[in-house]
Amino acid sequence: MSSFPQWLAPCLQQVQALKANRGLSHALLIKGADGVGQESLASEIVCDLMCESDQGAACGECHSCKLMKADSHPDFRVLDGEAGTIKVDQVRLLTRQISQKPQVGQNKVVFIPHAQAMNLNAANAVLKALEEPADGTYFVLTSSQSTSLLPTIRSRCLLINVPMPTMVEVAQWLDQQADGQALSSLFWLTTQPYRLLAIQQQQKVALYAELPGKLNAMLHGSISLNELLKGLDSKNIDDYCHGLEAILHQSICHSTGAKLDEALLPIYGTLMTRLGIQNLLLRYQSLQKLKSDLQKTNLNPIMQLTHELNQW
Repeated sequence: MSSFPQWLAPCLQQVQALKANRGLSHALLIKGADGVGQESLASEIVCDLMCESDQGAACGECHSCKLMKADSHPDFRVLDGEAGTIKVDQVRLLTRQISQKPQVGQNKVVFIPHAQAMNLNAANAVLKALEEPADGTYFVLTSSQSTSLLPTIRSRCLLINVPMPTMVEVAQWLDQQADGQALSSLFWLTTQPYRLLAIQQQQKVALYAELPGKLNAMLHGSISLNELLKGLDSKNIDDYCHGLEAILHQSICHSTGAKLDEALLPIYGTLMTRLGIQNLLLRYQSLQKLKSDLQKTNLNPIMQLTHELNQW
């Protein structure tokens, strides 16, 4: 289980102080870059709000805290947009469910992670609920694209900005996780801590960690293209494209003077020798187009990526 990140602590303490002083808004919008921990912060805030004590942080001892720990609190509702579009019927059902008095404690909480997934009708239904909240009802929304939300929703929420953690903070936090060093070796791919944690949970660390070395070996003729793409299928084609895109992007940035992760030093030299900066830019653009096309068409993903790599 991951420990609570240091860079989220000031935001949490701010909300806890407002709650303890009875000055907390009934609606909160937690926003920040994707993968920095909005949902983790929101989960802590939700537990604090459901607690029956008057203190800012959850006591962990009351009946509501125990029900939250067991994931069975009847006054806590979740409408997650990560899986797909949030539709108006889902919001209407939710608002009917929370229209009654709390069954256990004093508060009810509606948690809407990835709120940017609401369609217009759903957003208007949420707006109405925010304007006419039932007593003791809190709404906690998270978004990595908060500007896509209705301005009227944003204006009715207490905005909580999650800061971007430093590389040192991310590395220290990863050290507390299982296989943290393996995740730190993927900083060339991303430094977003929760994206790295998701890669670990999806058991894709080896896929990404081996990609630069295998690509370098393929370009030197040590292995075949088929060996590089062994295990590729329609379910992980995005992972291969993301990894290759990151390698090209980091190489292009390094050619202009940016620091390059040690893991990419060998493949950078090979790419510059074979392609040069102009062709590197072309291949990067071509890879981005391939990713976009794969989302819109029924192209054979393996054939398309094979065709792309044959031009490297």
